[in-house]
Amino acid sequence: MTHKSMFKVTMLASLIGSQAGFALGQEKAVAEENKNSQLLEEIIVTAQRKEQSLQDVPMSITALSNEALDRQGVNSVADIARVAPAVNMPFYGSFLQPSIRGVSSTGANVGDNSNVALYVDGVYQPQQIATLIDLPDVQQIEILKGPQGALYGQNATGGVILVNSLSPSFDTQGKMSVSYGDYDAKRVRGYVTGALSETVAASFAAGYEDREGFREQVITGETDKGLNSEVYRGKVLFQPQDNTAITLTGYYSDRSDSAAYAGFPLANNTLGRLYYPTLPDLTNPDHYATDADSESGTESWGGSLNGVFDLETGTVKALLGYADNSTVYHADIDYSPANLGVAYADDLASEYTTMDVNFTSQQFGAFSFLVGGFYMNGEEAFNKNGLQVELLAPTVIPIAPVYVNTFPPYRVNRESYSRVEKEVYAAYADITYKYEDFTFTAGGRYTNEDQKGFSNNNSAYPVVIESPYNTASFSKFSPRVTATYALTDDSNIYASWGKGFKSGILNMVDLTAEPVDPEVITSSEIGYKGFLADGKVSVNVAVFNYDYKDLQVVSYLPSEGKYLQQNAAEAEIKGVDLDVGFFVTEELTLNASVSWLDAQYDSFPDAQTFVPTGYGNRQVIKDLSGEDMLRAPEVAGTLSANYERETSFGRVGAFASYYYNDGYGFEISNRVRNESYELIDAELSLVPKDLAELRIALWGKNLTDETYLASVLVSDLVDGAGYADPRTFGLRAELSF
Repeated sequence: MTHKSMFKVTMLASLIGSQAGFALGQEKAVAEENKNSQLLEEIIVTAQRKEQSLQDVPMSITALSNEALDRQGVNSVADIARVAPAVNMPFYGSFLQPSIRGVSSTGANVGDNSNVALYVDGVYQPQQIATLIDLPDVQQIEILKGPQGALYGQNATGGVILVNSLSPSFDTQGKMSVSYGDYDAKRVRGYVTGALSETVAASFAAGYEDREGFREQVITGETDKGLNSEVYRGKVLFQPQDNTAITLTGYYSDRSDSAAYAGFPLANNTLGRLYYPTLPDLTNPDHYATDADSESGTESWGGSLNGVFDLETGTVKALLGYADNSTVYHADIDYSPANLGVAYADDLASEYTTMDVNFTSQQFGAFSFLVGGFYMNGEEAFNKNGLQVELLAPTVIPIAPVYVNTFPPYRVNRESYSRVEKEVYAAYADITYKYEDFTFTAGGRYTNEDQKGFSNNNSAYPVVIESPYNTASFSKFSPRVTATYALTDDSNIYASWGKGFKSGILNMVDLTAEPVDPEVITSSEIGYKGFLADGKVSVNVAVFNYDYKDLQVVSYLPSEGKYLQQNAAEAEIKGVDLDVGFFVTEELTLNASVSWLDAQYDSFPDAQTFVPTGYGNRQVIKDLSGEDMLRAPEVAGTLSANYERETSFGRVGAFASYYYNDGYGFEISNRVRNESYELIDAELSLVPKDLAELRIALWGKNLTDETYLASVLVSDLVDGAGYADPRTFGLRAELSF
């Protein structure tokens, strides 16, 4: 570790330790009064496909409630990183590619799914670009760290993000929230639920957001298009008897955002310098250099039918889900005012149907078990995918001392069609045995995924043809075993071992390229979970090690119309996660989290990387063995405090959070990277006396206006990047009934 990293870890650990010491120092005075009182709220999670206390689940989990999400300004999936230190949410162009403990995808071609799986109300969301969703009606988010192949199947090598929205209630209730902030940011959210009859309840939720762009185009002064989003979700609950609940859900969302593509060339390294040799170095985060028309938008709709049936012997759950997404984007891929390169999609579409049925048994003596099956059928297609790269005159530029770069006149103008069809079958099971204070679980999941690819091969053929590798099949068994020992009623230690895999990929840009093999990860983890100081302190700590093989990596060469995919050889990731909560008083609660990672390529001798020329990049083969992995900050941590107090004019609240990230690379060589950065978010709130239904909050995000990168697209044309959101603030009013 660097001296700076060691200082940051020491600082975070010292703060955690000092607060824990303070809380533990109060124990004697209140031991008898508060014995086993569990003053910190117990959190219920569904990580193992059944409801359990977070403290009883033998894995590292971050769980965020609706209240916590509002308080910390988490408005979309992309905001999760600022409240979960082991998580990063970088963009590859406009494709959100979550990273958990350094495990992250690097590709964005059709059929290439993220290796961090996203589930919304239990329904798997395969398409990568559609994982960026707004969160107007979320009940809880669970982030499961580490491979989850045993219960969640393929494409969960890094972990799983479970998003659960609010459910219908037979009690009439609701909430409405209205917020206004700088950049003319308007946000309206609402939720209402109630009984339609003695056996039927319904709910409806909606969210709307509109915001101006953050930045001005460096040449024209045009503001980028900004954000516009709307989300609607309706649910009907049919409960004919106490042991039966059937929920029908339907949703629609439409989200367009220009932030990811309102970018600039890092250090002016772009082919666009041929036309703009005096282009200013865009270090001012208020400016951007790309085409003002650049943006990305996704329209999604779908639904699910979810049945829960409680029997004398256990619980049956059956879920049928459907998701339909359509994305359009316009990207200036040379990231300069010259607009030499444009990539666009008029319809990047996906359509998937999923089914999941499982049975969770009651306890039979010392044993209980879970058994289930999963099926998915669907496709992703670039119905119209365009690439234009244009250079009209020959140019020779000396780039000493490396080489002389010659740009001949060329024009790439291609519209292509490609489609990947997928069919997945899986069966999973585990069995749990309890003996005194020990609990042992063993299980696994067998998955088979069949893929078929179809393409016109970048217009090289007049008709669509099949991939010569049809049908490509990828099958794996992902086992998991855990052992837990209860130290007390409120604390335990655990150990786990398991595997996960990300499915293989057909290359739809080059049909002659062999499919990329699945990537496989083997995880070992030991941890401690417990309540201390009579429920005033919660401590969750995990130490883990990953053996990571056949990593899937991508190299993008738009000037040649190439999209290169390969498997890296081996990598090893080891680290520590620590989460501590402190119930200091009834008015003050503190939370602290820190993540430390050591993530390196053990063997990667033939990595396809880029070196900058000042006019774009030159591809080279480099040995990255022993180098750090991308998107894996050595140290990340959060500290937060929530204070609430009754006064003569109402209940006053104050919340503040601090986030530190040691920095990380965006591409496999880590040449383009974020340096360390820090974020401070805060909220002041008031619930007026005698008006408990109303809450007014003054909020601010990134209060120090920290500048750091959120989006990077490296190719032979450019080192393209886009900044994260600047400082924002506003006022929010919430009305509950």
